[in-house]
Amino acid sequence: MKLNKTYLFFIVLYIFLITLSIIAFSLMPYPITYPEGFFITPGNVQVEWIFAVVMPGITGTIFGIIAIYFISPIFMRIYTKFLSKKSKIGLVEIKPLSKSSLFRKIWARSIILGFFVGNVCFSLAGQKSIIEFMRSVSPSETYYIPDIETLWQIAWIITIPSVLIVIPIYVMNDVGIIKAKKINGFQFMSADLASRPLYKVIKGFAGVGFMYNLAVMIISWVSSSVERSGFDLTIIIEMISPLIAAGSVFPGIIILESLRSYNRKRAEKLLLKLKLNDKIMYQIDSKSSI
Repeated sequence: MKLNKTYLFFIVLYIFLITLSIIAFSLMPYPITYPEGFFITPGNVQVEWIFAVVMPGITGTIFGIIAIYFISPIFMRIYTKFLSKKSKIGLVEIKPLSKSSLFRKIWARSIILGFFVGNVCFSLAGQKSIIEFMRSVSPSETYYIPDIETLWQIAWIITIPSVLIVIPIYVMNDVGIIKAKKINGFQFMSADLASRPLYKVIKGFAGVGFMYNLAVMIISWVSSSVERSGFDLTIIIEMISPLIAAGSVFPGIIILESLRSYNRKRAEKLLLKLKLNDKIMYQIDSKSSI
């Protein structure tokens, strides 16, 4: 993988966010009443929080690679077969991305995937059974619903299925698979990226719902932190947690982008094998890519 300046920026930013988080949670002033901590994750309170911050990036990267190499080909095969029943399937010519377009693309994809994970976690953190299951010491310990602490603790788990769902959609967009239908009464066909309907669903879920959830989370974080010990470094980490969520998927998105040519070749072979290569070629502005 060629490490260009854009990739380097996101890698350095991710390392900075994780380092800042580890320092903040290592200096937590909270009393450690129970050595084993308050959640089922290993270690004391500090270790639990560091684990919760570091693990999404690890699981996101590992399962992102699995999604690219193994899940994406299966997804493309099934989805293109399904679409081919009513539409023609082909490939568009892909324009190279400029540095600024690549920068925006990595930001956008990371934010969408990070917020997608956060939205699922927020929904689960509002379930009493999940909150009490995650708390290892005292299920009756005072908590609010949704429990923001539980949200952090389950993020690394939810990252796994989220990556396996979203990354194949990104791959399908990158390779330029389109579907085309003949417009009744006209002598031309209407074509669109095959992945666009799925992307709209993912984007809507990650964006609209998360903005409301984010406001609720920030109010809860600030209120609970002020009641405990006043403003400290951990409050800053909590406030920038959406950026941490996006940063956790930087490595996986960078790997995905570096493998775009590889994925394109696989898509071409797949369409040839399925005899779906109608060789429909259109120029599509790179700005429309996700």
